[in-house]
Amino acid sequence: MVETSWESGWQEYSASNDDAIDGVILMRRGTTNPIDTGGVVFVQVKCGGNGYRQDQRQYPEHIGITLGAQYVEVHRPRWMRVPGPAVLVFVDDTVDRTNPPAWWVDLKDESSYSPTNRGMLLIPKAQRFAHHTKGDFHRLCGSGTQDRTLNVIELSRTETLIPRLGRTESLRNDAWEFYKAWRFDKAARINPTLGEVLVNRVGWKHITRRDRLPERIMQSWMLLGAAKQIIAQESRVLNFGRATVRDLEDGSKLVQDYLGLRSTITFPYRHHAVVQVVLKRSRILHPSPSWRGSDRQKVWFYSVYELRRGGLGI
Repeated sequence: MVETSWESGWQEYSASNDDAIDGVILMRRGTTNPIDTGGVVFVQVKCGGNGYRQDQRQYPEHIGITLGAQYVEVHRPRWMRVPGPAVLVFVDDTVDRTNPPAWWVDLKDESSYSPTNRGMLLIPKAQRFAHHTKGDFHRLCGSGTQDRTLNVIELSRTETLIPRLGRTESLRNDAWEFYKAWRFDKAARINPTLGEVLVNRVGWKHITRRDRLPERIMQSWMLLGAAKQIIAQESRVLNFGRATVRDLEDGSKLVQDYLGLRSTITFPYRHHAVVQVVLKRSRILHPSPSWRGSDRQKVWFYSVYELRRGGLGI
């Protein structure tokens, strides 16, 4: 439904590491040419009416989903920590195995938890997971509250990439020259929290990949100056979903994940906007306390895009 009826994106997480999230919905608006809104909804899915559903007489307008007190105690802090809305989608296949009904509940809402049973969620029966739920999820994502907490970075004209009229391929060439100069400016690639961020072909290939829309490639080029300043100034780091972990022969683990840096950027030539930088991180961690070496980490610039554009003032 998410990728067809909603025309949004779905990123499923591997079941090998249960971190309370089964996947994320990448919210988009529009039908003919859907546009990313920047909204991300973290989803846990539970299926099977016999195993989870236990409706309660004292809550006739709700569906009772029994997860267990210990499960809720362990997973609720994780749901609360994700950088966006977290929901549980319950699919009751005992009603109709071919087209089972589904409901959803906001895991960050206190009223979703039974006051009389610490291990139970209460889902309003009217809260069906269907085509219209897309609007509910857009509202959950919101923007105002989160945007007001972001750092504001003022971009000067010398730090912006603007297409020059009358020159063929000027933006691509200018973007590549800017990117190469940034690559060799180590001081500008030091993040206050993560340390050195590598600016090389990893990021360039990702933002210019063939399956990406041309307008999104151009937007990323024009935001390279903003990305440079965000990496140099933004200390708050967002975690995008769970990491992938692979065991190495020496007993250490290769951990790979994606991180985000987000700031409000004021431009000298247009309205301000919320801009997000995506970083790719790879770490080699050794579990032994007697390990005398150092854990190795590399962080790459991976992408930059505009989440939301503001009005005339901030």
